[in-house]
Amino acid sequence: MDKLMNRSWVMKIIALLLAFMLYLSVNLDDGASSSNKILNRSSSANTGVETLTDVPVQVSYNEKNRIVRGVPDTVIMTLEGPKNILAQTKLQKDYQAYIDLDNLSLGQHRVKVQYRNISDNLNVVVKPDIVNVTIEERDSKQFSVEASYDKNKVKNGYEAGEAIVSPRAVTVTGASSQLDQVAYVKAIIDLDNASKTVTKQATVVALDKNLNKLNVTVQPETVNVTIPVKNISKKVPIDVIQEGTPGDGVNITKLEPKTNTVKIIGPSDSLEKIDKIDNIPVDVTGITKSKDIKVNVPVPDGIDSVSPKQITVHVEVDKQGDEKDAEKTDESADETKSFKNLPVSLTGQSSKYTYELLSPTSVDADAKGPKSDLDKLTKSGISLSANVGNLSAGEHTVPIIINSPDSVTSTLSTKQAKVRVTAKKQSGTNDEQTDKETSGSTSDKETKPDTGTGSGSGTNPGTGNSGDSTDKPSEETDTPEDNTDTPTDNTETDDDSSNQSDENSTPVDGQTDNTSGN
Repeated sequence: MDKLMNRSWVMKIIALLLAFMLYLSVNLDDGASSSNKILNRSSSANTGVETLTDVPVQVSYNEKNRIVRGVPDTVIMTLEGPKNILAQTKLQKDYQAYIDLDNLSLGQHRVKVQYRNISDNLNVVVKPDIVNVTIEERDSKQFSVEASYDKNKVKNGYEAGEAIVSPRAVTVTGASSQLDQVAYVKAIIDLDNASKTVTKQATVVALDKNLNKLNVTVQPETVNVTIPVKNISKKVPIDVIQEGTPGDGVNITKLEPKTNTVKIIGPSDSLEKIDKIDNIPVDVTGITKSKDIKVNVPVPDGIDSVSPKQITVHVEVDKQGDEKDAEKTDESADETKSFKNLPVSLTGQSSKYTYELLSPTSVDADAKGPKSDLDKLTKSGISLSANVGNLSAGEHTVPIIINSPDSVTSTLSTKQAKVRVTAKKQSGTNDEQTDKETSGSTSDKETKPDTGTGSGSGTNPGTGNSGDSTDKPSEETDTPEDNTDTPTDNTETDDDSSNQSDENSTPVDGQTDNTSGN
């Protein structure tokens, strides 16, 4: 055999066979590949791609004794393959992404994210597919809980006290490295403008020294927090002192605040130290008479605010000598107060006439008197009137009468009013003539004894006929003057009465004759 192998032609034949076999092998692979490409092209219409987002990652490890950090909560899975299988996988939703850490030791590891419950006919791509995880021993520690709240968020005038937390301590569980970073365990409370004690349940969080929340578990997760809120205001009396020099000859006899107490607001310890705000300065520089002065109330040290911030102080003064007498004279002097457009009313009207106030319809008045009385006097306290009770038909001027309090003297801008009197018309009767007859009879009775004898025979004062012959011409002469205005109301009234007496002289004289005869 060795001799055969040593021959050259044998080796050439073997080499040729090997080359032929290699050739066949290459051609067969190319053929298979081409065949697969043809199959893929023929089936591409039946394939598809599905992307599954937010697929939860399940971790398998000893949860009782270990803590794992670095595992992502979710991953993205892309599935490619036949459409019917993709649809079925997506519909059933029993696919999972997971990491198996059961056989890994403590420390850091790079592990592959795996999947299951997905058909082998699908091509699966997971992102991320490799993650860095840290496996640590699980540890637990107890920490005291501190209530966290802003004391400035209580209502103004109130103060938040120290919080009471129940339970006072909680158990924090996590990796040893995480527990070593715990700097604060807090229960956060919002006081929200509180004016009374606040009691709430608050979630407990573990924070590092930079106030970043740590990935640990706290048990219990919530605690009860009670924060007392109390009123921190206090009422204290005040006292004032004189500051400055009053005017010449003036002495300050009294400084009297109209507010005796003020409310102060501040911390409790500061409130306890203050029982009174005294020596509040009242500047009386140059003051010459009693008056009220507004004064700012100072805020004591340690106090936040004072209410009211300003008070009124009555300053009483006493003047000496002439100045005091002059002031009394000024106080007793009368003052004047004006009233505009006071209405004028008519009084004494007769039902037989109509009356019209021609002018003025309103009058201005000046009232003079003590200031205290004038301050009380209003427009309704002064009334103006014109009496028309003795007027007959025609236009007349009558005085305006003013009615005001006894302590006040009033002066009118116009002292007389002009009035028009018109007789009312009645069926079959001349009201004016009737009124004249009635008035004439009365006037004749009053005046006849003095005038009736002037035109008689001179021997019989009571002769009626002589009175008749004398009165008739007088009636004709006096009649035109009946409607003539005269400056004085009394004169006008007498003329009317005389005329009326003449017109009715016959019955009156007859009556006189009978009396004389008797």
